[in-house]
Amino acid sequence: MGRTAFVLGLGVLLLLLVGLDAWKAHGLPSWLAVPMVLALGYSALCVLSLRLHDRGRSGWWSWIVLFLFSLGWPLAHAAAPDVINIGAAILLLPVGVDLALMPGQKGLNRHGPPPSQRPLFKPVP
Repeated sequence: MGRTAFVLGLGVLLLLLVGLDAWKAHGLPSWLAVPMVLALGYSALCVLSLRLHDRGRSGWWSWIVLFLFSLGWPLAHAAAPDVINIGAAILLLPVGVDLALMPGQKGLNRHGPPPSQRPLFKPVP
């Protein structure tokens, strides 16, 4: 996943998360909120993993990124100390710069070819 697709995908997920938080504030039942949060989390793991693979890193790092993001999300923990929120944001800053601004590896890496060389659809044999 290239930089542009990553930033766009992450932007859509963030907008959906903000909308979900607003909906929860207006009485979204928890039985409906939990599957929606899990679906957004799964989507975020997929987007992060693809970008990490493009950068030549393991997709397992996306779990740590998502955990730090959940600690730093201001609407998730009303009672959490500001130190945790600020600390998570500081740790996420270099990660965000790396994933959003740095180009992917130009050639083949252990995760496959770069996104520009991958076919969108595989031919059916």
